[in-house]
Amino acid sequence: MTRIIVKCIICPIHSPPNPTHPPPEIIMTFTIDTVAVFLRGTILNPVLVAAVAGAATLSIDQAALAAYKIPFTLAQLQFASCVLAAAGVGLRLHEYLTRGTANNWTTDSMWDWSKEIVVITGASGAIGIGAGVVRDLLARNPQTTIVVVDYVPMAWQPAPGTGTNLHYYQCDLSDKENIRSLCQRIRAEVGDPTVLVNNAGLGRGATVMEGTYADVELTINTNLLAPFLLIKEFLPHMVRRNHGHIVNVSSMSSVMPPAQIADYAATKAGLAALHESLQLELKYIHNAPKVRLTLGILSFIKTAMFSGETGQSAFVFPLLEPDAVAGAFTEALYSGYGRVIYLPGIMRYIAMLRSSPEWFWRIARESTAGLKVNFKGYQKVDGKTGKLEVSGGKGGVKSA
Repeated sequence: MTRIIVKCIICPIHSPPNPTHPPPEIIMTFTIDTVAVFLRGTILNPVLVAAVAGAATLSIDQAALAAYKIPFTLAQLQFASCVLAAAGVGLRLHEYLTRGTANNWTTDSMWDWSKEIVVITGASGAIGIGAGVVRDLLARNPQTTIVVVDYVPMAWQPAPGTGTNLHYYQCDLSDKENIRSLCQRIRAEVGDPTVLVNNAGLGRGATVMEGTYADVELTINTNLLAPFLLIKEFLPHMVRRNHGHIVNVSSMSSVMPPAQIADYAATKAGLAALHESLQLELKYIHNAPKVRLTLGILSFIKTAMFSGETGQSAFVFPLLEPDAVAGAFTEALYSGYGRVIYLPGIMRYIAMLRSSPEWFWRIARESTAGLKVNFKGYQKVDGKTGKLEVSGGKGGVKSA
């Protein structure tokens, strides 16, 4: 597999990165998303296509095409150029409408990352989405105040010269009373958060019949109830200021749930529903159209959430690098706009299959039976208490 160095998260065709705040260099494999980015910047770039077509029309005639044995007429090439230019314009119009509707056609000039307070759950592990977002934010602005919430101790330290405003709070996110106490402490000791990244998550990898009560309760409480309660705690301040950003990390399993993770998939589908309902509440009930919402629909990521092989094409369905995913979320935060992030980008189109005939969607879903993945996860549960065990910084709630 060819490896390349890119300057931004590879996200096909949609949502180009903000050049004002380029994310750090990361190494990624050559995938279909890489091709999509290339196409977007070349043959789907209407300005470039129009310029090339115009220059060609002025300098090339039919005789020249025949001399070079090009099997198309000048009129055919001009028509193709018009089609590509129109497609490029249509793509950008689609992006404009998507961003506008997702953000209530508003802009927010209040963003000052020296003053924002960011809460990120599940960011104590050295490798993961949460830790990646923390590092990215500190790299862009070392003065950003960041609160890491996790069940296990911090396993990494920020780069020298950064992290002076980095705080860590240990909390069992499966316990609602712990969450209530945690939020009170954060408000009293740090301040009211303006950014919330609900990243923590776990999976037990048991069937509906075989999973224990503790498995189901831990999964639902950590993955769905905790984000819901954290939003409930921190949203009022965002609404009062009409300023804030909430990120929910969902999963492609919310759209196409495989066997053995029904509880996990249900929580991720719940996050998607929470995201969509909250969008309408902010606009029509709370009159806070500038509070941003971002949802991540992600495929398999190289974290400890699972082990084994997916058996899928690495070109079409690559295993995602945690830092690449973190870069996409950081870019969304710094853009000042909410969005839905599909990674890899082809997942956007797979999600559309849900509207296909039921028999076809069933066949598509059954393709997940070929996954060679161990969904058991790495967390250990205390048989007496039903709570997660913490041992030497391993286990506990980590990056989703």
